[in-house]
Amino acid sequence: MRVRSHFVRRTAAAVAGVALAVTAAGALQASAAPDTIRTTSSTAVARAVAAAPSISVRADKTRVKAGAKVTLTGTTTGIPTNTKVTVQDLQNGRWVNLATTNVTRRATYSVSVTSRRIGVNTLRVVTTRAASGSVKVTVVK
Repeated sequence: MRVRSHFVRRTAAAVAGVALAVTAAGALQASAAPDTIRTTSSTAVARAVAAAPSISVRADKTRVKAGAKVTLTGTTTGIPTNTKVTVQDLQNGRWVNLATTNVTRRATYSVSVTSRRIGVNTLRVVTTRAASGSVKVTVVK
């Protein structure tokens, strides 16, 4: 019986210690909180939780004759209206700027490019905050 009562006392002491530690931590957090609590509008909260900037891209054609126009369209997330987006072409391992346009109020863009480089052209759309995936457009004679 003695062993059991000793076990019960130790368990009770451990539980009391944990409860005291939790209470002390809560009191420290409460004392560290500011005296005034500011409320924000739901718009400000939505901006604070906004998604990371992103851009999608798609081409209206994947195979064109040299000199034909290809229109790239897409949507943006987390990128302000009127932000400049630039179409780039991967040439010899470097991205080369081709054309620019602005993001619309509907968070979309549309831009046409004319490619004269025969072969597979890898295109993407970028801003200072994000880059899209790439699309491949084959240009033939």
